[in-house]
Amino acid sequence: MASIEENVDIVDRSEGEIKSVNARKIKVKETLSSLGITVGQHSDPPVIAVLGSGGGLRAMVGLMGSISKLSELNLLGAATYIAGVSGSTWCMSSLYSEKNWSDFSVLKDLENRLREQIKWETKRNYPWEKIKEKFLGKSYSLTDFWAYTFVFHALNSVNEGKLSSHKEMCESGEDPYPIYSTVRQHHIHEKKSDAWFEFTPHTSGFPAYKCYINTENLGSKFKEGHLLEKQPERDLSYLQGLWGSAPGADWFWLFFHDMYHKFIQWLIGDESNEMPSPEGNLDESNKKTRRKRNINESNETPSPEGNLDQSHVTPSREGNLEMAKNPHLRTSWWDIIKVTKNIAYCLAKWEWGTTNNFLYQCKDKIPEDSDLVDKELIHLVDAGLEINTPYPLVLPPLRKVDLILSFDFSLGDPFRTVKKTAEYCKENKIPFPEIPEESFERPPKKSCYIFKGDGNETPDVMHFPLFNIQTCGDVHKIVRLSIKYATSVLSYDGSKMDDLLDIAKKNVESSLDLIRDQIQQCVQRSNKKEMS
Repeated sequence: MASIEENVDIVDRSEGEIKSVNARKIKVKETLSSLGITVGQHSDPPVIAVLGSGGGLRAMVGLMGSISKLSELNLLGAATYIAGVSGSTWCMSSLYSEKNWSDFSVLKDLENRLREQIKWETKRNYPWEKIKEKFLGKSYSLTDFWAYTFVFHALNSVNEGKLSSHKEMCESGEDPYPIYSTVRQHHIHEKKSDAWFEFTPHTSGFPAYKCYINTENLGSKFKEGHLLEKQPERDLSYLQGLWGSAPGADWFWLFFHDMYHKFIQWLIGDESNEMPSPEGNLDESNKKTRRKRNINESNETPSPEGNLDQSHVTPSREGNLEMAKNPHLRTSWWDIIKVTKNIAYCLAKWEWGTTNNFLYQCKDKIPEDSDLVDKELIHLVDAGLEINTPYPLVLPPLRKVDLILSFDFSLGDPFRTVKKTAEYCKENKIPFPEIPEESFERPPKKSCYIFKGDGNETPDVMHFPLFNIQTCGDVHKIVRLSIKYATSVLSYDGSKMDDLLDIAKKNVESSLDLIRDQIQQCVQRSNKKEMS
């Protein structure tokens, strides 16, 4: 097949990202000036990155609250990047689907819409046409099933927009530049930098090798760096499922196996498949699943949130009667059989995030010892299975970030992401601040912890644990909140939503002076470099 003029690029950053960041510098300088912080005439403003961790719906709502308060306090305009993992990417991709979303008035409207979107409803339809389209096609994996069942359940919507359509919005400089993350499934827990795979509106690829393709071509077939066969760009609903595909870990197999059977019951209209309560007795089901896998209850299980148990969750169904009433839901038994067979095939192989490898046979672009060279397909899963916050995508020398505001919505150890990042950076010789052992308070007493860099290659890090004594009051309340907002909870009513937003906002508001002081110090360093 003749090659199409679209090749793999080896670059530090794409031209689109550079254009977006340069345009953003103007907005950052204006914001800092309004805060009484003056950047030198010939100096660049500091590069500030806002990070959101994983944590399912809790992370989605928590990041919304954090960003909303940053906007209200006129701090969001100082950020150059926003990067997310898992649940935080659900928030990010929803925000970037709206024009001028970083304006505070728009964010307030989005908060209200989010409140309505994630309310629990007694009955829902799966987007059957989406499921059928994928599993009757040529390329599919469990991620397709996950995206249009579980993630659809959590978000109660299908976002058919495309990530590449956000380019123009970013290039205007009005909003921070977004970075989304996954890792290669078979490289989890190996602490390798080449495990990370990033997505931006312009390009997607492996930062470790500086190898990228245009995002609209992700999933297309490449060989030796040349595009051979163009595939349609996947929609944001699929990407939300990909970015939040925590079950890609092998130990999740039985959970997903049961979920698949619930889906089959929904297809055939089995009335015994009742809608589960959003806060039902999930813990006992999870324990039974773990016992089947001969996992000792006392052992730690790797997950996107440390030793937090991932509960057993099942989807709902409407049944064939609903399909008969609604012509859009009608389908043939033959289609159901083929879809079911193909899902079962993926389930047996435990295949997630199957994507054509654009580095296939690219021997001149990546090291010879890389296993990517000979793989036509790669498998991408939730980056929270590696580190539950996307530090590796913003740390120097990649994007020369000066200050990181890391909003951590994990449960379990509130400093696990910082510890794992320090280990990762040591393994890969990447600059990262020293983390004093005495900082690891559990539960955390403060809403913000500062880890100082060296003022040169090592950035300053501000770590914001969601539930802390300063904001929440006491240990007992933190325990109650951890149960109330467990990752297994698939929906929030208005009261729950408001309470969680309020906690996230208070964490930012109580740290306002600290954030301003850190930004001021970064600007002073930048101005000194200009004078020297």
